[in-house]
Amino acid sequence: MKKLQNLLFTLVLLLIANLCFSQDVAEKGSSKNQIDTDSISSLNLYIKDHTEQLNIKIIVSNNQLKYLLPFGDGKSASVKTNLSICYGFRLTYKNLSARVRIRPNLSATDQENKGNTDHFTFGFDVLKHKWAHFFEYSYRRGYYIDNTNFFTGEDLGNFHIQLPNLTTNTFNGVSQYKFNENYSIKAVEYYNEIQLKSAGTFMPGINYTYYTFKDANKEILGDGSIGSRNPYNDYKGLTLIIEPGYYYTFVLDKYFFVNVFAAPGVGVDFYNDKEFDTVNNTSTDENSSRAFLSFKTGAAIGYNRKQFYFGSEYKYQVFNKKEISLQSSKTIFQVFVGYRFKAPKQVSKPLDYIEDKILGLKKGR
Repeated sequence: MKKLQNLLFTLVLLLIANLCFSQDVAEKGSSKNQIDTDSISSLNLYIKDHTEQLNIKIIVSNNQLKYLLPFGDGKSASVKTNLSICYGFRLTYKNLSARVRIRPNLSATDQENKGNTDHFTFGFDVLKHKWAHFFEYSYRRGYYIDNTNFFTGEDLGNFHIQLPNLTTNTFNGVSQYKFNENYSIKAVEYYNEIQLKSAGTFMPGINYTYYTFKDANKEILGDGSIGSRNPYNDYKGLTLIIEPGYYYTFVLDKYFFVNVFAAPGVGVDFYNDKEFDTVNNTSTDENSSRAFLSFKTGAAIGYNRKQFYFGSEYKYQVFNKKEISLQSSKTIFQVFVGYRFKAPKQVSKPLDYIEDKILGLKKGR
């Protein structure tokens, strides 16, 4: 698997390098009077359409999960995955987009101090004229306690108490609707369009997540011993958030842009808390719901030309509730680079079939 991941990453890099090298040659060889086939979308002077091209985007991100886990005696453990950096690949064609994340290898020292995390993340999106739908499934197994010293009362150096069996599964979806025809969601999320002039839009959305959090029973302590927590809890639930956000893109030059957004939210979490007593071999169930507030914001800066684009992005999200179902805060920073080119028939034909026959999406925007 590791060899396959490395080979895939190398091939994609070589493909992009080759296409970048050929871009200037192709542009110089074209006639100045030739009409651009990537015409402005529906005669919209604010947006230029590149959805007919295949779009490859490579992302390097620090996306890491963090939860607050009740640990008895009124304490809460800050538990994290041992995934400080990961690589992401996104393929976009017309109204469809798919992405996958790959984690680089961990050092032996890092695994010893924080344990190992197995993970798999896959997502796909459906893009329409005014609607955008984002879907993602994520599996992670193996966490460590970030605030270990808070529990032990002593300095253990770089070592952290580990929960090797702790497993989380999440399915997340977001649906957003834009009101301004002149604002392009695709230009700042998928880069298969270009925002030609500055524009903003009110863009409300709904965020929904189904999650499971289980098997936090086994722990590896500072002396290397393996213990069993008793009692311990499993959680599962459904979270719904309404997010009335506003997004704006500043076009600084012909190709450079800055994008900013802010989205306050109000939500409710319906969850089940199952507590296990391994000594008496009993368990108790409790169903609850809680309302909460959220706020997320972010900014991106980048360069977006006809075929080549790159940039960086920062996102921050905070919640006012401390239960296990949601992170108290989440900070993501990522850099990306991508390239657009004519899709080979082996790719375009099956994707056109999925769009037209299965999803019933219209071609173009």
